[in-house]
Amino acid sequence: MELKQENMVKLPVFLCNFVNVASVIENAISLQNRLEAIAKNENSNLRPIVLFQAQSGANEDAHTFEKLKNKLVNIGIEKEQIAIKTAKINELNGIDLSHKDCKIRYIITINALKEGWDCPYAYILASIANKNSTADVEQLIGRVLRQPNARKYTNQELNVSYVLTCSNDFERTAKSVIAGLNGAGFSKDDYRQKDFRELEEMAEKPQELKDKDIVEYANNENDSDEDKNSEFLSADVNAQNIAKNIELGNKTNDILKNAKTQANEYDKEVEKTSSNLDYFGDLEVKASKIKFEVEKIPQFVKLLPSGSILFEELNSKVLEKEDLEKDFKLADKDIQINFDLAEGSIFEVYLSEEDSLPKYKKVSQMQREYFKQYLKTANDETRIRQSINLIFDKLRNDNALNENDLKNYIERIVNNLSDERKAKLLDEIDAYTIKIKNKIKELKSEYREKVFYDLLNKGNIKIENTFSFEPIIQASKLSSLRDKSLYEEEIDNLNSLENRLLTEIVSLDNIKWWHRNKDMKPGFCINAFINHYPDFIICTENENIIMVEVKGDDRTNDDSKTKLKLGSKWTDKAGDKYFYFMVFENSKIEGSLLIDEFIDTIKEL
Repeated sequence: MELKQENMVKLPVFLCNFVNVASVIENAISLQNRLEAIAKNENSNLRPIVLFQAQSGANEDAHTFEKLKNKLVNIGIEKEQIAIKTAKINELNGIDLSHKDCKIRYIITINALKEGWDCPYAYILASIANKNSTADVEQLIGRVLRQPNARKYTNQELNVSYVLTCSNDFERTAKSVIAGLNGAGFSKDDYRQKDFRELEEMAEKPQELKDKDIVEYANNENDSDEDKNSEFLSADVNAQNIAKNIELGNKTNDILKNAKTQANEYDKEVEKTSSNLDYFGDLEVKASKIKFEVEKIPQFVKLLPSGSILFEELNSKVLEKEDLEKDFKLADKDIQINFDLAEGSIFEVYLSEEDSLPKYKKVSQMQREYFKQYLKTANDETRIRQSINLIFDKLRNDNALNENDLKNYIERIVNNLSDERKAKLLDEIDAYTIKIKNKIKELKSEYREKVFYDLLNKGNIKIENTFSFEPIIQASKLSSLRDKSLYEEEIDNLNSLENRLLTEIVSLDNIKWWHRNKDMKPGFCINAFINHYPDFIICTENENIIMVEVKGDDRTNDDSKTKLKLGSKWTDKAGDKYFYFMVFENSKIEGSLLIDEFIDTIKEL
């Protein structure tokens, strides 16, 4: 929101999905022409650029990309307006894309992370991957987000960015856009979508064109890596007709009209945020100001390769746990899951004779056994396939998982079940799904932890002073009963153990201030493979910063051990001024302290 307020980003992203590659190309060219005309009306030198995203995995040689470039030339685009930019081919070398005399309007590329280039004039990302592939746009999103010259244009169409795709799996493509926004530091709230396929259904085509599409589909399925852009190369596009094509012009108008509306709504949200919107609904909210000046507190940051981010002068970003699971795969993971489940209950839904309203009741044991036997009469192979598909549909929304990888993992688990358990699958599908979901969650957590410590040891994760306390905190329940608080009033949600500990802390002469940390943003977290929010943050008169995690005696478990290890690692990396303690009441884990031990320790800090 702050970046948008400063006119540094083109948000929201407007995602448009079309029926085929030809429609993507036509609309990308038409949209570029319209945006450039709008810019000229503002007397601006702005020249919107289209990024044509070639199929990932294609052979990155000059021959392949020259074919793509010649295709655009053959449909009417001047050769001087097209450039190729990949890791191996760089036709942008020495070209200033923002210069008023630059002719480039179309760039053919694959991704951005490894290619290291800056393109603030990029407005349209057009995926020309074939429609049977999901557009992998994560790495290119950052290229179209940067707002040229950090200024807001009069026409809202120039303040947003556009992604054009022709994916059959639009939902997954939308997730790719969200993933790209997440990678650039934004969220799912920063994009809007429009699916145009209903306007271009294949049913409207003559039969001979349908047959042609079917043949092309079959051919594309067998394409080699070198030929993965064949649908783009075979797309039937006539650029000479684009300018006078009324139907296409109407569609472009529809895109721009929607973009303008969504941009206005987005701006209203930005304005609300900047005016401290009350997020607590009807609850009475109190505000409390900070009383001390506090230096930024260290957090873990991930080092970034050159040219991999939206703003080139940055070389690191605050680490998020999702950064650690990018290469997570289930293919090599174990399938050992305890499926000792309680048998599922079966209910009968019926219409009441009294009021004709739906009712339900648990079936009798005899009915239950009969129903289970009936389910078993279905073809075993069919039941297993149905079960796998049902579990897959319930778990496929995890952005970090490749769908083929997930499907294969579920198949491995189901095929490994005993015949008795396979017979129960459909009857108890939700219980099995929860077990598998929890297993995957556990595997991802273990993977993130391993990757974190590996990258930390290799120096790819470092620690920098990044966290700042909010000047004002808001909560429905604040209290000023205790002295030495960081804010005029602090959040009042302490349990008895936390109350006892805080009473002891406040009574110490060497304590400058204390703060009750929120367990979510904008609170401070030790950010790693988990986001660990300590319960209290304390500052001594010597400016030592102390993180305190308070645990009941029933929490001497693996979760506490994991957090203590992470807190200790944070202390080691943060420096001599920073400390982390885990405090128990009566029993403790190795490396933690009891309350009296903790108080004696911080007296000396």
